[in-house]
Amino acid sequence: MSTSHRDAHPYGRSADDVRRREQRVRRTRQLRATQLGIFSLLALLLIGVGVYAVGQFREPVQEPGVIGATSATEESTGLTCPEPGAVPLPPKSVTVTVLNGTGRGGLAGDITEQLAERGFAVGDAGNTKKASGAATVVYGPKGYLAAQSVQAQVPDAALQLDEREDETVDLLLGNGFSTLVEQKDATVALEEPVEIPEGCPTS
Repeated sequence: MSTSHRDAHPYGRSADDVRRREQRVRRTRQLRATQLGIFSLLALLLIGVGVYAVGQFREPVQEPGVIGATSATEESTGLTCPEPGAVPLPPKSVTVTVLNGTGRGGLAGDITEQLAERGFAVGDAGNTKKASGAATVVYGPKGYLAAQSVQAQVPDAALQLDEREDETVDLLLGNGFSTLVEQKDATVALEEPVEIPEGCPTS
């Protein structure tokens, strides 16, 4: 019997052809299984990213660089309450840092010099992206009377409580800011009793 006859396949193909075909089929199946595994991992990853993104959209996020509004109740939480009839601290007892949130170059430096002339201890002037409104006075729980002293210079300034542990104050200048009030008017305001924050005893 010839070799070609011995290796012949019943369907007319040689045994080598059959083996090669079977190898191709196995490789194709392995490739498809690998591709399926990769696609499955990518799908799971995309699902996870989608779930995370949905969660982020649902969760309220404060816009970066913008000071969030706080209620009077939140401001009085942990606040060192002033005594009834207390007046703002004298400027010499207040350290204030002026930060410019406008496009007006040199504004923080100018206001820092003016506050220094009025007796305030001043920090290094700088810039900020956190300013909103005309002006904002930022202070810690121990700095309410210091904040009132700075607010006397800028009556339209909003008050913003943060978590600083000292009595220093930041004055953030926004696009609506024009200038400090007249010094004589600020001097009068410094002699008037401060408003007692909500939640603090009034007597």
